[in-house]
Amino acid sequence: MSGIFNVVRFEVMRNLKKPSFWIAAVMVPIALAAYVAICGMAGYNMGDSLSGGVDMTDLEVAVVDDANYLQVFEIPQGDPEEQKTKTIAKLEDKEQAIQDVKDKKIDVLYYIPADFAESAKIEIYVKPDKSNILDDYSIPIRTALNLQASSQIPAIDLKIITGAIEVATTTYDATDDHEVDMSENINKIIAPIICVALFYFLIVVLGNRIIVAMTEEKENRISELLLTSIKPNDLVIGKIISLMILGIVQLLVLVVPVLIMINTDAISVVLPADLEISVNAVELIKYFAALLASYFFFTSACVAIGSITPTAKDANNYSGVIMVFMIVLPIVFMSVFNGEPTFMTYFLTYFPASAPLSILLRGIFGSLPTWELWLSVADLIAFGILCSYLGTYFFKRNAISFTSKINFKKLLGNPRKSWNK
Repeated sequence: MSGIFNVVRFEVMRNLKKPSFWIAAVMVPIALAAYVAICGMAGYNMGDSLSGGVDMTDLEVAVVDDANYLQVFEIPQGDPEEQKTKTIAKLEDKEQAIQDVKDKKIDVLYYIPADFAESAKIEIYVKPDKSNILDDYSIPIRTALNLQASSQIPAIDLKIITGAIEVATTTYDATDDHEVDMSENINKIIAPIICVALFYFLIVVLGNRIIVAMTEEKENRISELLLTSIKPNDLVIGKIISLMILGIVQLLVLVVPVLIMINTDAISVVLPADLEISVNAVELIKYFAALLASYFFFTSACVAIGSITPTAKDANNYSGVIMVFMIVLPIVFMSVFNGEPTFMTYFLTYFPASAPLSILLRGIFGSLPTWELWLSVADLIAFGILCSYLGTYFFKRNAISFTSKINFKKLLGNPRKSWNK
């Protein structure tokens, strides 16, 4: 145990002293804090409806209606509670109106052609000081046309067409028949969503460091010297534990600032004002256990790959196979997680390489029973232990292999007697 402790202490302290570790660790929290600060200063809230288009409050707007369709020339403007309206001036001469746009006497001109009932097409003429591909000047005329059309349709028919019919749905829980509201359904998926985000964060920030963990000593030609003073088992296990600790440090660096912002309501500027989030502690513990088991398997698998490959470049290439199974495969078959489980659902859930993301996705879709979650956690831990054993097995036989190719014959041979412990 002392050998494992020495490896863990050395690896953790060595990485914590690296500026690159802390730069990667604080990069996401700093970016999040900056985003929240900018949104707060701009008065932005994700829950606010986006009006889109151009601010036309102070613009002169006119219309030439050759179809004699439009009867509404006063339209709502801005916040409905303020009861402001926008006036659209009606003109008769299209060519003169276009010239007025060029002379900047009119800011926006709408032309409704005589065949509007058949073509359903409107022409817009503007001469802005600065052009922007996102500018949309059609909102006022669309509003006027909607009001005109709405006035000719019975109220109930209009509500049906526009989807304004109110629907009251009562949902009962499958276990105890209590009524389940929307907020309860949302809060159920908060825990797996958080763990998905943290898992991706760990892979992105620590993925490369995990992959090269076992190859750096071989590339530096010090692996033989290391194995004269420490057992291979202690070295591999120590590497895995130290990488797990570094991952937890990274998570704390990310999570603590987020918790501070939540407790101070600073995060509210980027969330809908009426959204109440309440994380269920039991659900969070369950999915956090799945996150740790997933990270343990990912770390052990990468360490095993690093023990086989002679260089970090080769390790990165081989680890790409794991990434395909872990990320790409569950996303491609995401539809199988929503609904009745199929063979593919169970395969992706229990196949260790695809299990991490599959577990969390099934949690988001609400199709993962608690017993399956714990079974999947046990599955990941078992395969993580197997990978750590294989990592030790291969490292004993490949520790001082400095060739550019993997020597499979040597991998199946016997290690040095002094290392076979």
